[in-house]
Amino acid sequence: MSDDAQSTPYEQMRTYLREIGQGPRAGRDLNREEAASAIGLILDGEATSAQAGGFLLLQRYKGESVDELLGFVDAYRARANLIRPAVEGLLDIGSPYDGRKKSIVVSSASAIVVAAAGAPVVLHGEKDMGPKHGVPVGDVLEALGIDVDGEPAAVQSAIESHGLGYMRQERFVPAVYAARELREEVALRTLFATVEKIANIAAARYSIIGIAHLPYKDKMLDAAGANSFERVLVVQGIEGNEDVPTSRPCRAYLREGQPNGSSGKTTELTIDASQYGLEAASKEEMEGGDARHNAEIAESIFAGQKGAYRDLIALNAAVRLWLAERAPDIAAGLDLARQTIDSGAAAEKLEALRAVAGRAG
Repeated sequence: MSDDAQSTPYEQMRTYLREIGQGPRAGRDLNREEAASAIGLILDGEATSAQAGGFLLLQRYKGESVDELLGFVDAYRARANLIRPAVEGLLDIGSPYDGRKKSIVVSSASAIVVAAAGAPVVLHGEKDMGPKHGVPVGDVLEALGIDVDGEPAAVQSAIESHGLGYMRQERFVPAVYAARELREEVALRTLFATVEKIANIAAARYSIIGIAHLPYKDKMLDAAGANSFERVLVVQGIEGNEDVPTSRPCRAYLREGQPNGSSGKTTELTIDASQYGLEAASKEEMEGGDARHNAEIAESIFAGQKGAYRDLIALNAAVRLWLAERAPDIAAGLDLARQTIDSGAAAEKLEALRAVAGRAG
């Protein structure tokens, strides 16, 4: 970039837009430093609204490179309130911030089972996020009586003391939260939808991420693996999220390797609930509802109800326990998940988390 182009934020953004916007032949991807600079200008309010919207749309249609994703994450993390809970083997749940509209939310209940089984978990998101404006994991946790509005220090303490915490974007990355109106105006999912799932601002060791479009999986795996995750599982789950269905086989991709390194082994697998003798949830049972509906499903299972919902929650807990190396395989994780539910440990964990929320309130 020339000295003139670097003279003002306005000119810098003009240059970035020209570089990425000239089509597949003349355009190019930004390098990591340039990508971080561009998003930094947007988040710091130094780009005009037209430039910001144009950049997000061009990136969507061009497709982000791995280096660009890493640059975007650099900018995200530079403006985040980072935490580092003193726990072993933290699992990060990369759930879509704009939630689910067509299907129930399984991650919230499964995360409680995982925490009750001894694997610490961190979830994150924000309320009423577009473009989908569905039910996110945080709304379900809130409907269960769990604190979803804690300051970073309180969330870190909750993870250390009770094995589960929720990071609300407004508290942890206020600069990105401030861009929600821009994201709403763009009306499509943007690069933020990917970055906020892989940024790893709680120093987690493991990550599970949902994906709707499989051709994007390699970029997701490479970018997530470069953000200190040692094991990353990308799942083509329910409604394109991280929840594994019981009604059909589900493709998933496991990346293992040294964190922050370029090397990594990727293994494709199929998660088939019928292999474990689980009851498939019907189309009617899978239909979405509000946060209270999702919370009631979890409460009924923790109270001892059997059936398709229990199997759905247990399978997803099993996948997470296996990913976090608390079980040698999914079958063993399923045994542990069932035991955790049937023994009352999951119900006890929920009550302990509610008590923390009560003290916070």
